[in-house]
This record gives sequence, structure tokens and C-alpha cells, in this order.
Amino acid sequence: MKKKVIASIVLVVALAGGVFTVSQMEKIPTGRVGVQYSLNGGVKDEVLDMGVHFVLPGIHVKEFTIGNEQLILSKDKREGSEGDDSFKVATSDDASISISFQMSYRYIPETVVDTYKKFKGMDGEDIVEQRVKTVLKSKISEITTDYSMMQLYSGNRSEINDKITEYLNEEFGEAYGIEVLDASIIDVHPDDKLKAAIDDRVKALQEKQQAEAEQEKIKVQKETEKMQAEADAQIAVTQAQAKAEKMRIEAQAEADANNLKSNSITPELIQMKEAEARLQHGWVTVQGANAVVKEE
Repeated sequence: MKKKVIASIVLVVALAGGVFTVSQMEKIPTGRVGVQYSLNGGVKDEVLDMGVHFVLPGIHVKEFTIGNEQLILSKDKREGSEGDDSFKVATSDDASISISFQMSYRYIPETVVDTYKKFKGMDGEDIVEQRVKTVLKSKISEITTDYSMMQLYSGNRSEINDKITEYLNEEFGEAYGIEVLDASIIDVHPDDKLKAAIDDRVKALQEKQQAEAEQEKIKVQKETEKMQAEADAQIAVTQAQAKAEKMRIEAQAEADANNLKSNSITPELIQMKEAEARLQHGWVTVQGANAVVKEE
């Protein structure tokens, strides 16, 4: 009988111990760490990594994500938000335009304990919901005020998004221990009045670009005609020069021939011709190289 009582007690103790052990197990999901704290002992410097851990009684755990998390503040569910979480930002031309926004972030593992201490018991999600979201509008507006409404609406937003990412990473890293991996304006939502103003500006810009294109076309056409005229003139000059050179060469050749012929008529040649003529015709007078006149 005593053995049965002892066995029962051991079983009860074992079960109680098992229940106690299970109750003190803390599971940390993938991509998260746990900060340990107690009401009496304060915050522990050692964090709990991914996996199942046994924690002592009185120890509580707050989780912080160190994997990539997405914060999406969009106009409707199609972009990720539960409702309309879009918000307005300012521009350089004093407009106020509603945007949808997303941010990829994580808590810096080395600073999560300090972050927890700084925000007095808030976990990672609490900090994002209650602190980060409340300052996003003003922080992003500090960047968008350097850009016009048209640049946000229809321009290349990659430069704007790069600057927002860099600025938020610097600000949130210092203030909340958050590393911002990417921050982007994913869409803009102008109201009807603002949309009409934007459409007017787009139309005016298109008309200006079309006019500039036409002017450039005319300029290119005139430049082409000028180049063609210069080429034609150069060809004409070259042809005239070639013709003049040909005439000069021919004239020079003729002059050289005449000069050679003239130089060949010497007094000795004339006397020889006279002598030859006397022998053949009698007394003659020779005038020139070939003229023969008989004297009666």
C-alpha cells in the first residue's frame, strides 16, 4: 500500500514538474529574438535566439524582428493595407498629395536590448505601431519638399525613394534601433482638383515637348540643307578649279610649242633655206620659215 502511495506521489510530482517545465518554455520564431526581463531583476543583456528555450519563473520575453519585415501603408487592400492607410506629404510647390508607402525594415540585433530599455517594455511591433508610424509623414515630407508635385506624380521616383531610404535608415537607426532596408512611395492619390491640375500640367508639358521636337526637326533640316549647299558649292569650286587647271596646262603646252618653234628659226636656218631655194629656183628672197618669193 505504501509503495502505491509513493508511486502516486512520484507520478504527481513528475506530472507537475512536466507541466511546470512546459509552462516555462518560450519559443522564439524564425527571424526574431527575445528580450528577457523581470519585475525585480530588470532586463537581461542576453537575448534568446530562434528556437525553444527554458526561462526561469518570473522571466518575461518580448520579441523583436531581426528578419526583413514589411510595413505597408496603402490606400486599399489591393496594395496590402487593411483599410485606407495612405497619408499626405508636402511638395516643393506647396501642394499636399496623398501617397501609398511601403518600408522593409528590421531591428538591429546588437541594439535590441537597449531599444527595449529605451521604450520601457514595448516590443518591436508596439514601437512600429505607436512610434514609427506617427512620425513617418513628417519624416518623408522632409524629403518630398525638395520635389514638385509633378515629380512625385509622373516623374522618376527612384531618386526620391533612394533619399527617403537613406534618411529614414539614419533617423530610425538612431531613434528606434531599426535598420531601414528599403522605403518607397509606391503610388500617389491626388484628389479630383489636384488631378485636374496635374492633367493640365501634363498636357502643357506634352505640348511644349512637341513644339521643341518640331523646332529641333526644323533646325536639323536647315542644318542638313546648309551642309548640302556647302557640299554642292565645294564640288562646283573643285570642278571649276579642275577645268581652269586643265586649260592652263593646255595653254602652257601650246605656248611652249610655239616658243620652241619660234626659237628654232635662227639666221643660220634662214640662210640655209635661201641657199636651198637658189639652188632649186634661182634668185629668191625668203621671208619667214616657209615663204618663198621668186624675183623676176
